[in-house]
Amino acid sequence: MRRIWATATVLALAACNPASETAPVKAPAEVAAHWTYADQANWGGECPVGAAQSPVALTAADAVDLPDLATAYPAGAGTFINNGHTLQFTPDVAGRATIGTEGYDLVQFHFHAPSEHRLNGKAYPVEIHFVNRNAAGALAVVGVFVTEGQANPALASLLTALPATTGDAGMTRPGVYPVLLLPEDRHYFAYAGSLTTPPCTEGVRWNVLATPIEASAEQIAALSAALGRSNRAVQPLHERATAFGD
Repeated sequence: MRRIWATATVLALAACNPASETAPVKAPAEVAAHWTYADQANWGGECPVGAAQSPVALTAADAVDLPDLATAYPAGAGTFINNGHTLQFTPDVAGRATIGTEGYDLVQFHFHAPSEHRLNGKAYPVEIHFVNRNAAGALAVVGVFVTEGQANPALASLLTALPATTGDAGMTRPGVYPVLLLPEDRHYFAYAGSLTTPPCTEGVRWNVLATPIEASAEQIAALSAALGRSNRAVQPLHERATAFGD
């Protein structure tokens, strides 16, 4: 455990909805079969009614403690598809993320452009989400910002295998070294949130790394062109707190 900085007194990060005891109960709206990022106001599910939604704006303040975050994502092949909302890589061999003593298996990682979370008021050109699930089915997502700099070899292998069409018909099978998509510095922001796409289900343990990785201007442009605008607007924190540490 290391000393960290938090935006407020930290609530239990495993809680899926800290405001639910006082928030009025609302029936979730139906999820449209073909939702778009241009029509976020009409997203269904928990998107319009949840009190613990993601993404959020992240900042640093007072000191608290957080568990260490470690990732063991092995190099290897997997399936790479454009599902109509993002570019998603699903590894053949699942890696593992460990938060303190809790382990989560890597399900997939995908991209958003520009970033969904904001860090100290700043948006990054790309954000990567590593989606991990534990034996009980709970999700923990590791978020990574991408900033302009040196070319990234792991992104290069994915960009050479960009799906030509949407859906399974365009699936490719590149080899990827995921460690190159993560910074060495594992200081992170943690908070209780949700999926950032419909149905915006809550109960997601978010872990957003503070240090971005680099990608070249050409790589960022290629990702952004393939993704289109694919980020959800920042959501209110309500009664939640965010924490920063590693």
